[in-house]
This record gives sequence, C-alpha cells and structure tokens, in this order.
Amino acid sequence: MVKNNDYFDVRNEPWLKERAFKTDPSEQKAPPTASGDDELADRQNSVAYEPALTGKLEQPYIGDWIQEQRQRCSLAGNLGATLLAALIGGPFAVVGAIMAGRQTSAAILYTVLFAPIIEELLKQSGMIYLLEKKPYRLFSATQFLFGALISALIFAGIENLMYIHLYTAGKDLNNPADYALFRWTVCMGLHGVCSLIASIGLIRLWKRQQTDGRAIDLAGAYPCFATAMVLHGLYNLVVTVWNTTF
Repeated sequence: MVKNNDYFDVRNEPWLKERAFKTDPSEQKAPPTASGDDELADRQNSVAYEPALTGKLEQPYIGDWIQEQRQRCSLAGNLGATLLAALIGGPFAVVGAIMAGRQTSAAILYTVLFAPIIEELLKQSGMIYLLEKKPYRLFSATQFLFGALISALIFAGIENLMYIHLYTAGKDLNNPADYALFRWTVCMGLHGVCSLIASIGLIRLWKRQQTDGRAIDLAGAYPCFATAMVLHGLYNLVVTVWNTTF
C-alpha cells in the first residue's frame, strides 16, 4: 500500500513500474496532449531532469538520443541539412535587418550598434537551429565553418545589390565603380570573417556536447558572437565616416 505522502513521488509514476497498471477511465475521454511532436523537447522538459530530483542545475543528457538518431541519417542528408541551414541564414538576416529599419532618426546608432547584433545572430540562425533541434545532423566542425561562410556570402551579396542599385541609385557618387568594387571585396570579406568568428562559438558548444552529451546552452557561444559583433560595429563606424570619399 502506498502511503499518502508517497503518492505524488515521481518514483511511483506508472511508466517507471515494470508491472501493468490500470488506466483512469476518464483518460479515455480526455483530449490528446500536445506532447510528442518534438522528441528532443520532451526529453529536455522531462520531470526526471527537475533540479529538485537531480540536485544539479544542468542541461538534460541527450547523448544516447543523438547517437540513436545519427545512425538513421545518411551523409547526403546531413550535408543537405547543412546547406539548407546556410541558405536560410543569409536571406533571413537580410529580412531581419530590413524589418529592424535602416532609415531611422538615429541611423548611425543602428548602423554601429544594432545592425551588427541582428545580422551576426541571424546569419547563424540556420546552424543554431540544427545545433539545438537536430544535433544528430552535425558530425564535423567543418559544417559550421561552411554554413557560416555561405550564409555570409549570400547576405553580403544581397546587401551589396541593395546598396548599389537601391540605396545609392540616383546619388552622385564621385567614384561609383570604386564604390561597387569596395562593397564586393571589403564588405564581402568583413561579413565572411565575422561569420567565421561567430561560428567558432557554435563549434565549441558542439564539441562540448560531443563530450558530455548535454543539450547546449547558447550562452557559451556569446564571447565569439560578441567579438564578431564588435568587429562588425567598428567596421560600420569607419566606413560610415569614410563613405564620403566615394
């Protein structure tokens, strides 16, 4: 007989018992729950990982789940997922930058402070999704570098077309050819370097996960992201002042 004070003990959960149990008749009429749509989320949100039970404030262990899922994936599928993540990150960053609004009363503040934060985060959005939701698709640090570079080049390419053909269209530039050359070389390089720096933070999280099997905590990537954002912001400040030479 179960004592009253033990009735709500998690160790008495039916799914932990080896013997069969009788279901509550009311459960047959109850609406289905929303759980089961995301197996990883179900594991992360499991009551078994409550700090009150484990005595630890750490991310849930998902190493066994990653290995199980990885065995079902093909190399082609993993590479395809990486490419898709890279292709999504660039345009997503462009949309985010546009929605944030470049034409504001404090344009210089946006250009130097907010734009680098928005762009560097969103350029990595595809790879962050894989790392958080589908880590079994990741098998090499090269995937992060590849994703960062492709995403950066796509973003920079779209941004260059907008600046050259929209933002400066109709304006009397002293050296339009030099301006275009500058954007397709220096600007492209800047975005590539910053994205690669930010991706190092994700690589560190991924390697840590390979070692301890825990769900990632993005806070561990902040130093690398901050470095990329500061470099990006300083670059924007310099070119905003120097832009008058074109």
